[in-house]
Amino acid sequence: MAAKARRIPKKPPKYSWIESADGVVCYRNPSGFQTLTGLWEVGALTAFHDSEMAKATKEINAILSRVEQSNRDPKRNLSWVQFQNRNFLVWATYGVVGADDDEATIVKSLGLKVR
Repeated sequence: MAAKARRIPKKPPKYSWIESADGVVCYRNPSGFQTLTGLWEVGALTAFHDSEMAKATKEINAILSRVEQSNRDPKRNLSWVQFQNRNFLVWATYGVVGADDDEATIVKSLGLKVR
């Protein structure tokens, strides 16, 4: 019987962030600097991700899950934003359109007349 192939998750789009009067707003950007919360967990321990690391990861994910469940605003997501190579945990909203969005989204957002 052949071994079952591992499914590698589809890469989510990358986002960057700006801070506005309404809070932190994320927008598509190939450079990144913003990710949704949650840390990868492993199926098997390794030298670089041992039992202590696996335990800490599981505990951190449980804390983040509890924080996410406290969210009362469906328009925002618990996210990590990066500044000076460090992560900062924030409530982020989406909806800002920029040059890296798909053409249809930009046309609609700017109200452009397409010929």
